Amino acid sequence: MPRFNYKVKNKSGDTLKDSQEAISKAEMISRLRREGYFIISISEEKSKKKKRSSLFKKKQKKRQSVKLADLTFLARNLATTLSSGITLLRGLELVSYQSQSGKLESILKECSAHIRDGLSLAEAIAKYPKIFSQFWLGIVKVGESSGNLPFVLNQLADYLEMRMEFERKIQSALVYPVILSVAAVAAVFVFLKFIFPKFGELFESFDIELPALTQWIFSLSKFVEHNWFIIFAALAGAYFVFRNLRHRPEVKKIIDRIIFKIPIFGNIIFLIYIERFTSIVHIMLESGLTLVYTLDITADSIGNTVFQKKLRLAAEKVREGGSLSEQLSQEGIFPLLVSEMSKIGEETGTMPDVFKKVSDYYLKELSSKVESLVAAFEPIMIVVMGITIGILVIALFLPLFKLSSLGV
Repeated sequence: MPRFNYKVKNKSGDTLKDSQEAISKAEMISRLRREGYFIISISEEKSKKKKRSSLFKKKQKKRQSVKLADLTFLARNLATTLSSGITLLRGLELVSYQSQSGKLESILKECSAHIRDGLSLAEAIAKYPKIFSQFWLGIVKVGESSGNLPFVLNQLADYLEMRMEFERKIQSALVYPVILSVAAVAAVFVFLKFIFPKFGELFESFDIELPALTQWIFSLSKFVEHNWFIIFAALAGAYFVFRNLRHRPEVKKIIDRIIFKIPIFGNIIFLIYIERFTSIVHIMLESGLTLVYTLDITADSIGNTVFQKKLRLAAEKVREGGSLSEQLSQEGIFPLLVSEMSKIGEETGTMPDVFKKVSDYYLKELSSKVESLVAAFEPIMIVVMGITIGILVIALFLPLFKLSSLGV
């Protein structure tokens, strides 16, 4: 925070000199006037230490992406600063300076400017929907309306940290299988692009009829040798086309419907959305939101159009006075455990606690299934890799056996 040197006169006519920290020069002037001083001069202090700090900040490059870790850092540290009695503007300033994301730092500074102009924090972050989801917006609205923003931000930080830890576990578990997959693809490409063409020239010089397997492999090798650039370009093009199209509403609806039908992985993806649904509902209800508003925000935050449609229907029924558990059981997509536990929560008035237990259960089940899948994937990849390389080696040696039998 900048420091300002000032010279003022008090009510007795005495001249005073001092320096204080303030967010801006305007705030410093306003503060001195409130204290009854007549301002003679005021200027920002430029110390060598500040210059060195500024030079250091210029050298320190921040990335221009906003990751889950950045948002987790924001929620936790903003909650801590507010709990310590620091003002919201000062808290945003501190968090923005400490953020590793240059983009988030810029957004937080803009949010501070909006708040100075009279907007609330919820209204300020609502201007950046690509960074702050409806889930964030709902949490902050509840915190501001209840006057307990630090508490709900801590709740949000707990949830984001849990998600971050789970994603870190999955990434760590997938490292070895990914390395195996890349090694297998690279080995096949090297065989087809460099090794088989050399053997092809050798076998053609002997003028013998090659086994069917060898002929097929050589044909594939020639295709790869002459078209490898086209193959990679086609794969890269397909990836970029899919990445751009998958966000279109009509394409996303198709993907969201078929994604649960993918063998093996479909069940895990389904569990991810169930866990996300129960966790978000728990956080929102624990923060003090009404059930209808919670369902509306969860529908917008869950990220799947199938669940979104079902949750909006459920919110509409609850708004009309219906039962959430009854609606969840009628929709068909929600597991029996969710609807039955919802019924218990409605009867006992402990919906937040019930959804906390359900979300913990699905998080454990999801972790267990992912770990089992990864554990099974490793030996399967080794076997597939061995069979693939074995077929290629056999295709090479079959003509050699034939040549040896002919006495060549």
